[in-house]
Amino acid sequence: MEHKCFKITIILALVIIIFLPPAGSVMAELRQEKPGRHFYNVDREITIEGQIEDIRLEQRYEKRASFLILQVRDKNSGQIYEVETAPAWFFQVDLHQGEKIRLIGSLAEVDGGQKKLIMAREMKVQNQTITLRDRRGFPAWSGGQGRQRKRGG
Repeated sequence: MEHKCFKITIILALVIIIFLPPAGSVMAELRQEKPGRHFYNVDREITIEGQIEDIRLEQRYEKRASFLILQVRDKNSGQIYEVETAPAWFFQVDLHQGEKIRLIGSLAEVDGGQKKLIMAREMKVQNQTITLRDRRGFPAWSGGQGRQRKRGG
């Protein structure tokens, strides 16, 4: 009986080895950014000052929430960045096209480097500082809507 169990174990191990991709490729696949899904990278943080060119709401992250998305023109380079801020319900400040803004966030390049995306961590607008994420990039809204968390503003 013990001999038969040993054979089954070896056969199962061989099947797993043959059909399961190497662990490295599985990890690489998990780390790859999927369209519309980006991760905050503290090593890619930048600070820009500029002007809000456009404001829109967009479904993000498996359409769980409408995020406030800004188009911001950097005053130094003229580069336009798409800025992902936070779910719309998180804001208690009205933002307007043409307003001056200073923001800190993680830079990501999407669409093969064609578009610059900043995941905002902190914004200063209308003489108010709005904290969207902590210094490690964890969202301030992650406690969920309606929970006792300090909202932006």
